[in-house]
Amino acid sequence: MISAEQLKDYFPFNKINPIFYPLLLSQCQSFEAQKNEFISKPGQTFKQSLFLTQGVVHITTESGREKILKSKSLSAKYPIIDAHKSQQVTIKVASNQITGFGINAKLLEQFQVWDRCHAAAALDSPLRNHLNYQWLLGLLNSRTVQMIPQGNVAELFAVLERIEVRAGDELMSEGEAGDYCYIIVDGEAGVFKCQAEGEAQVAKLSPGDLFGESALVSNEPRNAGVRMLTKGVLMRLPGEAFRKLLKAHVVRWITAEKALQKIANGATLLDVRESDEYQQLGIKGSLNIPLPELRERSRQLNPKAPIITASNMGSRCAAAAYTLTTMEFDVYALQGGISGLMRHIERA
Repeated sequence: MISAEQLKDYFPFNKINPIFYPLLLSQCQSFEAQKNEFISKPGQTFKQSLFLTQGVVHITTESGREKILKSKSLSAKYPIIDAHKSQQVTIKVASNQITGFGINAKLLEQFQVWDRCHAAAALDSPLRNHLNYQWLLGLLNSRTVQMIPQGNVAELFAVLERIEVRAGDELMSEGEAGDYCYIIVDGEAGVFKCQAEGEAQVAKLSPGDLFGESALVSNEPRNAGVRMLTKGVLMRLPGEAFRKLLKAHVVRWITAEKALQKIANGATLLDVRESDEYQQLGIKGSLNIPLPELRERSRQLNPKAPIITASNMGSRCAAAAYTLTTMEFDVYALQGGISGLMRHIERA
């Protein structure tokens, strides 16, 4: 496996502050392949950027241009596979064996933005002077942040606020309106819900965990409370900034007409209203999982089929779409609500 010191020989790592190399190295995965094996074929997609450390590969581009790439050449200091262009390239092992490493391409892109923001930040900026930047990987690896266009990531870092907290501090209460979402930098927090027998801890949050965003998407009260279990440090994002940067790029809306086309091709229509609402007016063939139960019952959903969330309120529909998107489902939010879809069905 490549060392943190060796990362500086590869682009774009050589443009990133070496203090972050250990973090980046923790995200790298080594690989090897034997002679005549294919690393990439036309139509194959990659989420990683791959780098060659030893050996020789034969590359054929979409236009038919061929070249030999040796690990000792200057060209090998750049990715042999760019995740954005991998579908058009054939790469075959030409030597007896090759070795290399890969890293999530989107993470690497976002990290370059972080590095520039960190370098430009004032000495007293919330982005600086952290004992440990592990929280950054939790943030950049989150499905939510990876869906933000690269050009908007700097805006995210610009509005982050740093706060220090003590054990027992209440970060949010069940039933209150949402004003911030948080990322744990240091320490642990517990997620608590009110139940018939009293308050119960239902989850634990650790450095890198992003939480509190659901209420910001739905504009509905918090569905759980969060309290610090230890002293710690948090980064928080104001609700207005969250809605502008994250919600706008994560929630995909779909019209009733296009929704019906997807449903006909196997998509799941997910009604996220309460059970009594669904029983009064529900669409045959749809699946009903109320929004508060969505995470717990997500196993009922087919991860291979698109999902269209539906409700009679856009905020609730968006919150469901956001939640499932962060769980890596392929999700759309229905415009016009259940009644609008039913009118479209009646006209069809």
